[in-house]
Amino acid sequence: MASAPTTTTTATTATMTTPGPTMMKSTDREELRALPGNDMCIDCPRRNPEWASVSLGIFLCLECSGLHRGLGTHISFVRSVRMDSWSDAQLASMRASGGNDAARAFLSDKGGIDMHPASGTSVRDKYDSPAGELWRRVLKARASGEEEPTELPVVVVSDDDDSESGSDDGSDDGSESGSDDDDDDDDAEKESRGGNVGGAVKIMEGFGSSPHPSTLKPEKKRRVRRIVGAAAAGIGAVAGFALNRRRKQKEAANSSNSNNMVSASLSMRV
Repeated sequence: MASAPTTTTTATTATMTTPGPTMMKSTDREELRALPGNDMCIDCPRRNPEWASVSLGIFLCLECSGLHRGLGTHISFVRSVRMDSWSDAQLASMRASGGNDAARAFLSDKGGIDMHPASGTSVRDKYDSPAGELWRRVLKARASGEEEPTELPVVVVSDDDDSESGSDDGSDDGSESGSDDDDDDDDAEKESRGGNVGGAVKIMEGFGSSPHPSTLKPEKKRRVRRIVGAAAAGIGAVAGFALNRRRKQKEAANSSNSNNMVSASLSMRV
């Protein structure tokens, strides 16, 4: 009796991939611009801003975006709405804010911050604050569908400020007159950690998220010293070459004059 043929079925599993960040679509850009207050920079009266802070859900002009980058990406993660790539989560954070007007109202209500563009309030006082941190957490919760926090976070003061304020034991051993180098090192270390609030600065790359300025100062100084040294060496070499050439020309002229005088003397004798 013949056996029945065996049929082998091969199952193929489709691999689902999540699309990565892409350039912001014009439809998304117009949708975000239509949110109340997004037609003007949140920190100044400039119109039609082309930059945005993802972590704060606000629109910024070019000049103010530079100030926000100086805060560090843990405070304000800046992106260009035209030149940078955007993920779905970042777009969701921008939508969750409700626009610049909503951000102004929240920070003013929770932190008592004067958010008027002409108030003169610094960007650090606005966003590197308990109210600013609460706003970032609220946006994150809204974008992920979680419950929104309502309590202002506690501001953590670093040990640097405690050490600078001096000890309470009344001792005065002359430590306040430390060297300038030590003071510079302490300042650089403090700046590299992003100040007193938020911890270490996260360095991220991209058009809208350049490295924190504090990390560029030592390298900039070294680069300036190298340039000045090279320029001085080049000027010295050119000056030495010119002096040497002038000396040779002078010697040649003197030699020519001497030969002429000898020829004239011989002619007179003849």
